[in-house]
This record gives sequence, structure tokens and C-alpha cells, in this order.
Amino acid sequence: MTRVTHRLRALGLAASTASLAVAQAPAPPPAPFREGTVEASFVGTTGNSATQSVGYGSELILRPSLWEARFKLAYVRNEVEGVAQAEAIAATARGQRKFVDRASFFASYGYLSDRFAGTSARHTADFGINAQVIAEEVHTLSADIGGGYATDKRTAGAGVSTAIASAGALYKWKISATADFTEDLRYVGAIPDGADWRYTNSAAIAARISSVLSLKVSNTIRYVNLPVVSFVATDVVTSVAIVAKF
Repeated sequence: MTRVTHRLRALGLAASTASLAVAQAPAPPPAPFREGTVEASFVGTTGNSATQSVGYGSELILRPSLWEARFKLAYVRNEVEGVAQAEAIAATARGQRKFVDRASFFASYGYLSDRFAGTSARHTADFGINAQVIAEEVHTLSADIGGGYATDKRTAGAGVSTAIASAGALYKWKISATADFTEDLRYVGAIPDGADWRYTNSAAIAARISSVLSLKVSNTIRYVNLPVVSFVATDVVTSVAIVAKF
């Protein structure tokens, strides 16, 4: 038997062994059926000035079979000398079901009350398709597009009810075993009034300080292209919070 034959057999055995190792490599563990977080932040001053800022938030994710349901709630309030200067509450509920490997149908509902930005109560409902664009251990990115309906009750002037088109993206970067960065972008535009659109960008970085607790720094930008009369177009909320995961 020639040396060439021996080498070919050795190469074949190595290739077979590598293929078997790949085939037997354990699959990544599935996402848990249930996970969630609660967070709280507080900043207060006394003396020459008395100010107080509080923020609360929570998120719950459920994954029964092919479904995934997400519920989020956020509240922020700022007081100066005992008088409220800002107060907002935002809530979302979203369900989606996978119909192919990386694509899902989704339906969502959103609520926003921010009277210091001119909104007494805004309700949005939309549905569409979500796609998992990147699904890696370090980086994940999903994007969606849809449409629905919105009603907006305002603190000044007449309310608005309109059909909407929506688009969004959610990105996560696992920086290390104990830190990650997330960014959530969402666009909603009125139909047919193309000038009536709004954009939200929420970015956060969290670092784990124990098996349950993390320190989180976040920044949320809300932009309304046609704000209520006498209100500005952009609101920014920056917070530092302690987050508990369960």
C-alpha cells in the first residue's frame, strides 16, 4: 500500500471524525419558558433645592410552544419643590407565533400617557411580520413591519384617530459573560398624513453585579414630528437603575 493511499485514508478518517463531532455537538439550549425583570431608580436632592426623580419598569416574557408573549411597563416621574414636572407611563403587550424558521406573525398593543408632552392617552394596535435577521451567540437582530390603528387623546386640541404603518428593530450585543447592550427602535407613521410620524429609540447597557441583580444605564428618545401645539418635538429620558431578574 502506497504512502499516498495511507494519507488519503488518514484524511478520510479525520474528515469522518470531524463530521461526527459536529453532528454530535450539543445544540444550544432553548430559551426558557418564562423570564422577566423588574427595575427601580431614584434620585433626590434636598437643601437649596428639593427634587425627586423615580422610575420603575418591568418586563415579562412567556414562550409556550411556538408562541412568544412579551409584556412591558415603564413609569417615570420628576418633581421639583413638590410639584410634578414630568410624569409618563408606557405599556406594551405583544404576541408572536413562528410560521417558518426565522419569521413570525405578531400582534401588539401599546399605551402611552405623558401629559407633559401633550398626550393624555395614546392607544396603538398593530400586526405584521417579524424576521430574525441575525441569530448568533454574541449578536442578535430582529426586525418587523406592520400596520394598524391609533387613537390619541391630547391635553390640548382635538384628538386624532388614524390608520398607521409601523416598523421596528431590536438589537442585542452580548459584550461579555456579565454585560450586554440592547437597542430598540420603533417608527410609527399615520396614514395617509405622511407628516404625522413618530420615532422611539431606547438604548441600554447592563452589567451583572450578582446572580440576580444588575446595574443598568438607559437612554430613551421619543420624537414626534407633529407635536401638540406649545410642546416640543423631542423628549429624552436617561436613567440609572437596579434590575432584578427572575
